[in-house]
Amino acid sequence: EKVAKKALEPFERTGGSEGPYKVQEDLQEMMQNLVGIVRREEEMQRALKVVGELTSRASRIGVAGNREYNPGWHTALDLRHLLTVSEAITRSAIERRESRGGHFREDYPDKSSEFASFNLIVKKGTGGEMQLERVSIAPMPRELTAIIEEMK
Repeated sequence: EKVAKKALEPFERTGGSEGPYKVQEDLQEMMQNLVGIVRREEEMQRALKVVGELTSRASRIGVAGNREYNPGWHTALDLRHLLTVSEAITRSAIERRESRGGHFREDYPDKSSEFASFNLIVKKGTGGEMQLERVSIAPMPRELTAIIEEMK
């Protein structure tokens, strides 16, 4: 019942409330500009603040119409999850102080062997806050290590 009530809240805020599409657009633009392919810590720290602001805005959005095929309502429901994923990506990217794979840190342009030894796990803390944890990964099998070394 709590979940259903929360899901229906945007219908109660139809007056002067902001619509969900603008919040989604602002989130998409912010993530592209501040947490894109080329990353810098100061921009990502700013992105975390913007995620907080967008979360506040998302909690006040309103939608019109009814529950039958209502893309605005679907977007309103999706926003909570998009904001959670955006925060997780940003926090993980800040923690990853190296360049490897498809993303590049301008402030850490080199690979670091340290970051090849663990995965970052994002989980919910006891107070509901997002927490990051480093979890060691098993060493790579020798035959794969040999292939990688050959390719250098």
